[in-house]
Amino acid sequence: MRSEIKQYPLSGQRIVVTRSPDQAEELCARLEALGAQCIRFPVIDFVPLPAPELAAALTRLDQYTWLIFTSANAVRFFFERLEIGDWRLEANLQSPISNLPLPPIAAVGSATQQALAEKGVPVDFVPDEFTGEQLALGLGDVTGQRILLPRARMGRPEIVNLLRERGALVDDFALYETVTAVPTPEALAELEKGADILTFTSPSSVRNFLEILGTRPDRFRKPVRSALVAVIGPSTAIEAQKYGLRVDIMPQEYTIEGLVTAVEAYQTSDFGNQRLLKKSDVSPNEGRL
Repeated sequence: MRSEIKQYPLSGQRIVVTRSPDQAEELCARLEALGAQCIRFPVIDFVPLPAPELAAALTRLDQYTWLIFTSANAVRFFFERLEIGDWRLEANLQSPISNLPLPPIAAVGSATQQALAEKGVPVDFVPDEFTGEQLALGLGDVTGQRILLPRARMGRPEIVNLLRERGALVDDFALYETVTAVPTPEALAELEKGADILTFTSPSSVRNFLEILGTRPDRFRKPVRSALVAVIGPSTAIEAQKYGLRVDIMPQEYTIEGLVTAVEAYQTSDFGNQRLLKKSDVSPNEGRL
């Protein structure tokens, strides 16, 4: 009796994962469970910033109506900052950080909400659509309200602009910055073998990937020119399109799980199959990669 070989939706697909090493495994595990071969090609590192203005703000948390987090990284660096610094003495804080009286918290996305839950911090508002703009609109009347927004340097300006246009007093502090990672020889060698899908989970991952390839010989760029481009959400799609990339896949829910579901759905649809059959004959990203 001949044994049957189980077929997986993403069998044989080489998928580039551009997330940082400490964040890539969730996406890789989900893709590999569907049969994909993941090429771990991190393009981002995170570097903490001094943020002296934030230290001062931490001494007057009771003056804020909202504390907003737009990413899991912002949560990580904020709570790391809570554990250090002279601001604790200035605020005369003797109790544990867990007892710190935080203002109501708003978060963008389920990953950010989960990061807060792991800190034991309840979230008061999460918008149905996981974007900063929808969060700003969902807070209601913010006229005269003081809002604390700790996040990455060079974060998208839309949420701050929208809140300020609606009358809020926003303290927008840079906790960390994203920098371009240096690819290992092993990662470059895997990329040179080619890829079927490129995944991007933030605007900076798009910029950094293109920056890295832009400094490498054509033999690294050519193998990925005909790859599909999959993005996690609208802001990443806008960034990809700004650089001339064609976006093929974007989920309805802007999460890692949503991205994997969208990739699987694309590959198993008739349209996706037809697109893949023609993939070797076209190079939609020829002009940029």
